This record gives sequence, C-alpha cells and structure tokens, in this order.
Amino acid sequence: MFCEPFSNCTRWRAGAFALALSCCLPIGSLAATPSQLSGVVQDESSAPVAGARVDVSGQNITVSTTTDGAGYFRFSTLGVGEYQISARKGPLHATQVVELTSQGTSVRLMLARITTIRSIVVRQGSAPPVRGSGTDLTLNTTVLSHSPASTTFPNLLLQLPGSARGANGVVHINGDHGDINYFVDGVSIPQELNRQIGTEFDISNAAFVDVLEGAYPAQYGGRFAAVVNIGTRSGAGEPPGFAGYAQAGSYATVDSSLEYHSPIGAGNIVAAFHATRTARGLDPPQASSPHNDASNTNEFLRFTMPTSKSDYLNVTLSHSLQTYQIPNDLAGGEPANTDDSETQDDTFAALQYRHAIGANGMLAFGPSFKRSKIQEFGDPANDFIYGENINIANGGSPTDCADALASGNFGLTTCGYSLSGYSTATDGAFNADYTVQLQKHTVGAGSSYDFTLVPKSYEITLQPNNFLAPIYSPATPNAPYTVTDNAPNVGHTETAYVQDSWRLDPRYEVDYGLRADAFQLFSPQFRYGASQFSPRFKFTRFFGERASVYAYYGRFFTPFSFQNVSPTAAQLLNLPLQPQVAQFDLRPQRDSVYEIGGHLPMGTGDLGIRISQKNATDLIDDTQVGVTNLHQDINYQVGRIATQTAYYQLPLERNGRFYASFNHTYSVNKGCETQLLAPCFGSPTDWTPADHEQRWGATAGLIASDTRGGWWSFAGEYGSGLSSAACAPTVPGFCKYTPHIVLDAEKGFALTPHAAVMVRIGNILNDRYYITLQNAQGNHFSAGRTITAGLSFNQP
Repeated sequence: MFCEPFSNCTRWRAGAFALALSCCLPIGSLAATPSQLSGVVQDESSAPVAGARVDVSGQNITVSTTTDGAGYFRFSTLGVGEYQISARKGPLHATQVVELTSQGTSVRLMLARITTIRSIVVRQGSAPPVRGSGTDLTLNTTVLSHSPASTTFPNLLLQLPGSARGANGVVHINGDHGDINYFVDGVSIPQELNRQIGTEFDISNAAFVDVLEGAYPAQYGGRFAAVVNIGTRSGAGEPPGFAGYAQAGSYATVDSSLEYHSPIGAGNIVAAFHATRTARGLDPPQASSPHNDASNTNEFLRFTMPTSKSDYLNVTLSHSLQTYQIPNDLAGGEPANTDDSETQDDTFAALQYRHAIGANGMLAFGPSFKRSKIQEFGDPANDFIYGENINIANGGSPTDCADALASGNFGLTTCGYSLSGYSTATDGAFNADYTVQLQKHTVGAGSSYDFTLVPKSYEITLQPNNFLAPIYSPATPNAPYTVTDNAPNVGHTETAYVQDSWRLDPRYEVDYGLRADAFQLFSPQFRYGASQFSPRFKFTRFFGERASVYAYYGRFFTPFSFQNVSPTAAQLLNLPLQPQVAQFDLRPQRDSVYEIGGHLPMGTGDLGIRISQKNATDLIDDTQVGVTNLHQDINYQVGRIATQTAYYQLPLERNGRFYASFNHTYSVNKGCETQLLAPCFGSPTDWTPADHEQRWGATAGLIASDTRGGWWSFAGEYGSGLSSAACAPTVPGFCKYTPHIVLDAEKGFALTPHAAVMVRIGNILNDRYYITLQNAQGNHFSAGRTITAGLSFNQP
C-alpha cells in the first residue's frame, strides 16, 4: 500500500515504539535473540552453575549479571560489537571473546580453576549465524586492523559479496547504485546529500562492522544495497593509555592516528584524531595523477556511562573535513594546472540511552544530529578551452562550440560546465526502539522522526559560445553564462515498524513485520510527499545448529536525495532540449523483493547462498551534471535487479579467517526522466544495463595471525567491469570496461606485544584499468601498484 503526493495518508506521523527482530537459536538447550548476548555457565561436568557472576566488557561499556537456577544469563542492552565475557564462581573462572551481531549471539562458558587457565583469553574466529541472509558477515577488530583492504570504507566494502567498484570511491553492492544504509552505535546516519566523493564516516573510528545484505526485517528502511552496522572505538576493560599508527607510502601518502582511552568513574571515554594526505585523492581520467591532492582530518569522541547494573548512556561525536582537487577531463584537453577543489565537512552526534526492562526486554532512545556541507570552488578560466566542448564523453565534439559561433546555430550543445557553490544538509532526529522476549516470540515496535534543512547555492557556469549566451546576453554572445540555483529544500521524514520473530519449534521460524515510511519535501519551486506501508515476511527451516534454508518477501521504499538541481536550473542547463521549465519529476523508489537462500556447513566454515530478484518502480540512480562534480538523483521508470551470490567463511585460530565469494548480477533500467539530466533509454524500447552493473564478480581474502602477535593477510577482487557508452550504437551499454583483477597483501611484524611494523602492497599485479569509460560519470582510471609501511602501537 502506498500514498500519492500529499494525499491524506501522507500526513501521518509515526509514533509507535519499535520492535527489534529476535528469535531463538538453539545451542543445546540455549536460545539466542537478535541483538542480545545470552548463554549458559557450566562446570567441568557440564552441569549448569547457578549464581555465577557474569561480566561483559566491550564497545566502551562493562555490565554484569548473575546466572539463574539453570545457569542461564542474558544481556539485552548491548550493541553490536566484540566483547570479552567472563564468568566466575568461587575459585572457578571462564573467559571468552565473542562477536555480537544484529542476529544475536549465544555462548557456553565452561568454568575451570583460575590457576589452570591463568589470564589467557582464547580468541577463536567465529562462524556466522545461520540466521539473517545467506551472505551476512561481521568484520571484527582483527579484520579491521589487519586486512590490507581496511584502509578506507570504500576499499573495505569492495570485499563484500556482490560489490562492484565505481568512480571516486563509490561502491555498488548487489546491483544497486551505492545505496548503503549506515548505522553508527545503533543510530542511522542521514544521507541527504547526493555525493560522489568522500565518505561520511572514517574507518579509523570503527571497531566492529556487522553487514546485512538481504532478508531485511521491518526495522530497516531507506537504503537497501546493504545495511552496515558500525560499532565505534572503545576502551572498556583497558587501563588508561594511548593507541595509534603512522604510515607513509606511494603517491606521497601520509596517514596517522592517535587515540587516548581511559575510565572515567564507572564509565569510559575514547578520544581520537586522524589525519591523512595524498597526491591521489580521486580516480583521474588518465593513468597519471596530476592535480589530485586530497586530505582528510577526523576527530572522534565516545563517552559511555553506566547508570545501573545493565543500563547506560552512550554519546558518540565525529567530525571530518575532506578536501579534493578535481581533475575533470585532462584527457579531453583540460589543463593539468587547474585549481578546482572541493571540500566535504561532516559532523555527526548521537546520544542514546539503553534501558533494560526486566531480564528479557530493552528500550533504546535518544536524539541525533548530522550536518554535512559540500563546497565547490570552480575555475572557469581553466575548465574551458576556447572553442572546445570538454564533455566529449557525453556526445559532444571538440568543435561544437566554435561551429555554433561561426554558424549562429547554438542548438548543438551547451558545451562545458564549471561549478561553484555549496550544499548543506542539517538533520535533527529522534528514534526509539523496544524489544522483549516472550517465550517463543520476540515482539516490539519502533519509530523515528527526522527534520532536514538543505540550503544550497550553485553557480553553474556554461562555457563561452554556449546556447544560452546569445539569448540571455546578446551583447556578449561569446561570454560564459552562469546558471544560478539557490532554492532551499526542507524535508520531514517519519518511520515506524512492528515485527515479530516466532520460533515455532527447533526446526521452523517465521519472521514477519510491517513498516511505514513517509516524507514531505518543500521548496520555493515545488512541494512533494509520499508514503508507503511495507510488509516483510521470512520463513526459515533449520537443520541443526549450522544449516538452514529460507524464503523471503519484502516491500521496500527508498526516498530520493533531498538535494537536487531546481527545475528552473534544470531547464537552463538543458536548453534547447528543454524548452520550458522542467517538471519536478523525482519519485521515491518502490520495490518488491523476492529472495531465497541458506547456510551449509563445510568443515568448520559456512557456505552461504543468496538468490534475489528486485522489481523496482521509479528506480533511483544518479547522474553527473555535465562535467561538474555535482550529482543529481534521477528516476528510471522501472528497474530489474537479479543477484546470485555464494559466500564461504572459515574461522581460523587467533581470530583469523578465510573468505571467498562469487557473484552474478543483472541490473537493467528502462525509461527516462523529464529533466533530461541523464540518457533517456526511451519508451517502450528494450531494457538497457545500468551504468553501475557488473555482471560477474569475486572476492577472496585471508587473515592469519602468528603466536607472537604478527600477521599476514591477503585480499583479492575480480570484476568484469561496468557498462560503457563506448559500445557500438546497436548494443548500448552491453560491453564492459574493463575486466580487472586487484590483489593486495600485508605483513605485520610484532616488535613487542603492543607494537608492530606493517608493510602493505596494493594492486600487486599493477592492473591499470578504466573503472568507467565514456559513461555518465565520465572517464576514471584506477591506481597502479602502491607500497605502504608503518608502525602501530597500543600502550597497555
């Protein structure tokens, strides 16, 4: 069910408390509920131990409980992350490191005499749960610190099953266009700006990442390429001290981070600073990388304070400032000495209170704030070469503008662009989530509200001899013409969901829920609103503790970005093709998703399978406005995305792991949008592959730790390439540019238990390939082989 713009049902306001997905996963007589850590404490004869004290430390918090008469315990207020769990009764003790995912974790602790185990903590990598989708995964502290791919979030995401490399750090997952849903310490990060470069969150602040790739319960909405739950840095259980690293490598890259962590009363605080500079910030349109400096500074603070034995207050603050030079089209003639630049400034703050309700329930609520600003500094003098259209990739020719001037026929092209201006998005939000375990059911409800303000001020200068110059400046027809867009947008977003996970018996489980989404957007030139009720249903058949199959159906609702080029500006940018003010034609994307999958044990590892079909109406993509770095959401009338993925994960000793994935994706679009900012595939012509489609992909990696604290790791990526306009006219988009293999490796040498030296080689094969070639994003060339060395430390 959905509502059209500003009908009565778009005016509802979500007000229910949210229900977190939960169910029972048997481990002997145990049950684990999603987002809950539970287990049983036993003695050496496997008898349950009642009255044992259980302490959990991690993610900046330490909480305690006592086992019941059956030796059972549960922690219901913890966020996803890596935890050290200890149980003690008299002289008996047990300690283990566990990974708590959004699907929940259950453990068994066997008590032994403390003189026997001393203080050793065994860190064994854990296999993924058989719940969730077939390709869900977790990235713990060891993976994030030792993988050669964990240099940036885009590089890390490229190792996910079904991922494809796009231009300027954009990662496409499961055939979608970069629509990744980020949660930080349990709070969703708004993404109101349509950005092509940079990242909204610094990977150096992440201590644990839990990734969902499908079969989404009703609690998740908005973006559905993948859901990435991030647990940030923590210092719980550690004495005061410093940690950090310093690295340097190819392209004059220098990267450093310094962290201080300390207990404060009963709580913990972590403060960190990260800075990096490089001479290769983006993917240039040629193999060399002139005019491509970039920097990133990031400040991070997390403070967690217990208010009772199980309740706590968590505050997360993050700020980053990123700068880029923009090499638009050097291969097309733009001088290498241009000084275009772009800055991206992001601030995120969240306050969350987690309150235990009895032994089986939890209420989490609190406000959050996000402010993002992207500023463009244009350089028309160097962007434009007299008489040349630098937008050759999109169908122009070097003589279009000169020919127009000579003939007086300015209907050929609007030539090149230069962008100056800024766009800012400020979000204030509040969310509440409630979950409770009731025998075979886990039920609850949740809601959120977000207010968004998006002021913008663009000055998009068209090259001299363009179509508009003689019309609007007849006295100076050879001069540049500037199109201004300063129309602000104001948005409201409301969500609510209810869901239940019903464990019928040890073999069968049903997960079902209903989600409601609505938004309203206002601007001086338009007003629009839409809403939808989205049912979700999943049926799972378990075969023991490690095998399962499932079938899933879900309706999805994805709003477009609240940043856009105004209809008036869109008309001027597209004359003479757009003879009147463009209609505001953006629409939210509405999907029906069908999925089957499961898990199969292979040795001590897990083989996950996921097969999905997405049928989309008003599919959202984005396009580049000319050769500027301004991007605009667009709709295609319909879209179809089919993915088939296999993912194998094998836990290794000392928290290591091996993984391998293989993926096939079919992503096609049909139709066109009215503002003419992107290629029109026509109607009712045949389907055309999306420019972000990669038909075949594979990843593999290994992290192996030695007994001294060193490691060696490997990460590999194969991609068949993205679609390109360089194909013959009879087969638009069907050829792929270019197949590639990227191999990275890293070796860590332990100097002491708390210090190590690292050497990393990126793109070992030196595969220099086009990431994109003559598509809507222009030309982008991959980096070659890189070498990086550094030192890391963690003061005890």
